[in-house]
Amino acid sequence: MDSMFPTFRELNSGPSVLRRWWPWRTTPSQSRSLLRLIAVATEKHIPLAPLLEAWAEDERGIQRRRVQRLAALLRQGTSLPNAVEEVAGALRDGDVLAIRFGVQSGTLAASLREAQQDDAARQTAPVLRWTLGYFFLVATLFFVITTFIYVKIIPSMLAIMEDFSMDIPRALKWSLEFASFVESYWWAFMLLALLAAWSTVSARPGRFLRNTVLSRFFGPLRNLRSAEVLEKLSVAASAGRPMTGAVSTLARYHFDPSTRRKLLFVRNEMEQGAEVWQSMAHAGLLTAPEENLLLAADRVGNRPWTLRQLAASKKRRTWRKLERLSELLLPAIVVLLGAFVLFQALSILMPLVTIINALS
Repeated sequence: MDSMFPTFRELNSGPSVLRRWWPWRTTPSQSRSLLRLIAVATEKHIPLAPLLEAWAEDERGIQRRRVQRLAALLRQGTSLPNAVEEVAGALRDGDVLAIRFGVQSGTLAASLREAQQDDAARQTAPVLRWTLGYFFLVATLFFVITTFIYVKIIPSMLAIMEDFSMDIPRALKWSLEFASFVESYWWAFMLLALLAAWSTVSARPGRFLRNTVLSRFFGPLRNLRSAEVLEKLSVAASAGRPMTGAVSTLARYHFDPSTRRKLLFVRNEMEQGAEVWQSMAHAGLLTAPEENLLLAADRVGNRPWTLRQLAASKKRRTWRKLERLSELLLPAIVVLLGAFVLFQALSILMPLVTIINALS
């Protein structure tokens, strides 16, 4: 009976076309699992290429092809940082940076352990994705229904009102002006829809939006970037690595252009003899209280612990803000969609009331 009525999960469990191409993007769980696999192979000194080849057999969707390509690059002698950078989308940008930073500073195992400790992101990010997915789904349904209203219902009402020489209600006039606006700029809405679809299939547009647009105008994301920098510096400090080399590595390889420019400024200031925490505060990576805290930590000799606790505190505060934002986002979307429904209802009901009053 099960073979006669297979479920979608069963269709995706064998060597089918669906398994090879769906999901189109690497899911967060797939990315975390791959990172854990690399971390275990690093700590236990297990050859990574054969492990990835075996792991790819149990993967699905685009991640299977990405893991296979990663294993092939390692087989060809490509270094691990270059391989994960070339296979874009298999890991998160922060995980790729952790691998590059760990190899450059000789702290790969510690960097990978630090990169796996991100429980707040796992709890909040799915809520934000679900809320945005709900908005796009309902917006698509509204688009279909509203198109039917403007194509079939409103022209009939206008014809009836014109036959009886009735004045067009204000709500209907506003609705027609809205339709005229959409008709004039339909190409912009279509471009946004194509961009959203492309972001679903390809990881590059989403990376560009996060690292170039949101990081410049969205404060919580900048705070997360600063916390990630402090995490990397805590790993280097725990291993006794100099801050100059750690900052130089981050300034060269960080995935966020804005953070990379700030780190380049810090590196240049340090080369001129400036103090690292003061330079980071001037660049906007630290606040004044955080600078004073790190200066005090240097005096008492607990720099690694302070950096680690400061990074964790910044992340907790930022994710709490994002969690509150996600809780407010869904009611705001519901109110916005409800206002649109009310607007469309008035544009239909008011002409009906006018026609009924004229004929009664």
